Amino acid sequence: SDEIVNTFIEKMEKTIVTKVKKIEEKIAVVVLGSPVPAQILQHIFLDKFQRSSNKSVAENDLSTEMVDTLVRQIVRQKFEQRLPSGDIYDDYIRFLSGEQQSLMEISYTKQQQKQKQKQKAKSQDNDTMDVFDKRNRLHFQSKMGNYFDATVDSKEDSTKMILSLPVSVPIFTMQYSIGGKTNVINVYPTVQFLYSHHIISRYINEDVQTLLNNSSDKTRFCSDFVASVTKGLKEEENGTDTNNKFHAEIKLRGIKQNPQFSLVGIQPGVYIIGMKDQFNTHDRENHPMSGMLQYAVDEIGFVLFDRTNSKSVDDFGPYFIEQYILLDALSKQEVAQNVITYYCNHKDKLEKCLEQYDEKQGKGFICWRFLFNQTAMSSDG
Repeated sequence: SDEIVNTFIEKMEKTIVTKVKKIEEKIAVVVLGSPVPAQILQHIFLDKFQRSSNKSVAENDLSTEMVDTLVRQIVRQKFEQRLPSGDIYDDYIRFLSGEQQSLMEISYTKQQQKQKQKQKAKSQDNDTMDVFDKRNRLHFQSKMGNYFDATVDSKEDSTKMILSLPVSVPIFTMQYSIGGKTNVINVYPTVQFLYSHHIISRYINEDVQTLLNNSSDKTRFCSDFVASVTKGLKEEENGTDTNNKFHAEIKLRGIKQNPQFSLVGIQPGVYIIGMKDQFNTHDRENHPMSGMLQYAVDEIGFVLFDRTNSKSVDDFGPYFIEQYILLDALSKQEVAQNVITYYCNHKDKLEKCLEQYDEKQGKGFICWRFLFNQTAMSSDG
C-alpha cells in the first residue's frame, strides 16, 4: 500500500498501528465485501492449505469469517505488527511464510529462497565471530546506580551515548568527478556500527582501539572528531577535472556490500554511518554533536530527518548529488544510479522539476520516481 512507504519510519513516528488498521479495513471492504472475490480467495486458501503436511492446517474447514481474520493477520504480519495468537492462525501464517520443518510441499522457488536465507544467516554469524576476534575486540566500562532507570533518560544512559560516538578514522573513502569537479567523501562509523556484521573486522586496528580508549569525556571526544575530520577534509585533493563525465573510485572500503544503516550528513564530504535505530529524535537531542547533524537517510534513501531545507542537487542536503553517489557505492540502489544519470544528462530539467516539487509524497528518494516522470515528460515536450 502507498500509505506505508517505509515501515521503519512509521514505527519511529508511532503511526504504524493506525495505518495498518486502515489497510485491514480497506482490504475487508474491497476484497471481502463482495461475495465473488471473497469466495475466490477462500478457495485459493483452501487449495493451498490442503497441500500442507500439518494436519491441523490441511484438514481445517476455512469459513468466511476465518478468511476475514486470516487476511487481517496477513496484513499485520507483512508490516511486522502481528503477535502470536496461539491458535490455528499461527499455523496458517507459518505455512504461508514458508517457515516450517517440512519443505516437501513448498515450491522449488520458495525452497531456494529459504536456503539462501539460511546461508545468509550463517554468513552473518561467521562475520560477527570474525569481528569479535580478540585482536578486533573493543572494551568499554560504564558504572551507574540502576541501568534500567538510566535507559529511560538518554541523558543518563552513558552506555548508549558511547555507542553513538563517531570514530574519526574513516571506514569508507571514495573520490568522484562530476560536472568538471573532483571531490572526496569520507564516511565515519559510530561505535555501535563497529559491533555489526556490516564491517570488515580489520578496520578495528590498534589506532581505532587507542582512539576509543579516550572516549570517557564525550564532549571532548566529539570536539576532537570535528577537528580531525575537518582538517582531513582540507588536506584531501579536491580540484577540477577537464573531463565532464562522471567517474568514481573507492579508495578505502571497511564496509561490506549492501549494509543496513542510518547515514548522517555533517557537511559535504563528511558523513557518519550508524545502525538503523540510531539518530532518532530522542537520541539526537542529547547527542554531543546534535547541532552538527544536518540530515539523515537510511540505506534505501528515505529521509529520517532534515535541517537543511535544501532542494537542490548541488547544495548539501537530502537531494545533494554527492549523497546519491555514496548510496550507489554502498547499496547499489538502482534509483541512485538513475539520479546520477539524470544529473549528468538532464540536470537543468531535473532542477526545475525539483523546485516545483512540494514534497507531499516525501523527501529524498521517495520523491524521485515522481520527478523522473516529470523530467521525462519535459524531455518529450
